[in-house]
Amino acid sequence: MIQTTLLALLAFSVGLALHLRWHPRRRELSDAWDFLRLRQPLLWLIAGTSLLNGLEPEKGFTWVELNDWRGLWLPLVHRAFTEFALLFHVLVPPWPLALLLPLLLVVLTIRVWRWPYRYGERMPVPEQKLVLIALTAGSVFWSGLEAVAFFRPELPEAVQTAKLAARTFYAALMAAGVQVWLVRLVIAYEKPPDTEADRDAVAALESTFARWQGVAALGGFNLLWMAWRSWIVTQNGAVAWVLPELLVLFAALPLAVAVSAGRSRFWHAGAVALKVLGRGLLVLITLGITAVALLALAHYTADMGLALTAETGLWRGVAGVLRALALAMLHGWLCLAALLAMLRHGFPSSSPDDKSPAP
Repeated sequence: MIQTTLLALLAFSVGLALHLRWHPRRRELSDAWDFLRLRQPLLWLIAGTSLLNGLEPEKGFTWVELNDWRGLWLPLVHRAFTEFALLFHVLVPPWPLALLLPLLLVVLTIRVWRWPYRYGERMPVPEQKLVLIALTAGSVFWSGLEAVAFFRPELPEAVQTAKLAARTFYAALMAAGVQVWLVRLVIAYEKPPDTEADRDAVAALESTFARWQGVAALGGFNLLWMAWRSWIVTQNGAVAWVLPELLVLFAALPLAVAVSAGRSRFWHAGAVALKVLGRGLLVLITLGITAVALLALAHYTADMGLALTAETGLWRGVAGVLRALALAMLHGWLCLAALLAMLRHGFPSSSPDDKSPAP
């Protein structure tokens, strides 16, 4: 059985290699690989947060299940499809990266007060300032709770509940910020603002600050699907396919927020996202089929490596780190290729900017 499995993996790998050689979206795949190769800190960020957060909630397949690969293809495809759908929303896991959010919110609040016209068409109204202050103060209070809980694990149940609720909320907000920052980084790669490439990450962060209201609304959207996913992860059958389909449907939503001028309402960004997805749907489908096949092959191979090293603690730890690095590289490559494809095919111009963001 193991010989048959290895031969099937070899044949599948050769077929995918030939498929990528003549892929209709090979330009986006090639550019995404160059992007990831030139910005290696992004790869380490994805891999590091994945290792700290736990790459995925469900366990890998056992050795017995892996040997029955003919009966494993449907759950493997579902797992790969779900993972591909999640890439648009949480390529970089928001926890424990969200612990940096209080500092970022404090910096944003100071900058909004000091240079209000850089963050909107008009000076922020008092209600907007109050929302920003509440978000910042709440994040500082939550980080204090996390610090207390780290040194004193035995906290009252009410305090633990409040801490977990705040962690979920600010993780969703951090996920939205990282989404917009990543798209702005890709736009800087497509249309460099200046000749200094080392400044792209800082410029992308500044652009994300300028869209803080859209990021906050996107964080609310993230909170909804994250809460839904925590419930639906235990579901089987047709219900388990609903959330990934919705996440693919809203794949262009972070992109629409990122290319807006920072003054549009969130519902307008949603309308733009649907138009972008409609224009780039065929391209996204062709990339999605390849991505699902690659992710299924990668997970099958990685789980087999973990199963073979199950009895040896040291080698299993090494296999886990290598698995995280390989999947982080694959996740970043596929997500960046999809973002490049939607940017190029979903907008009237080849390189969208703040002057003409909407279709």
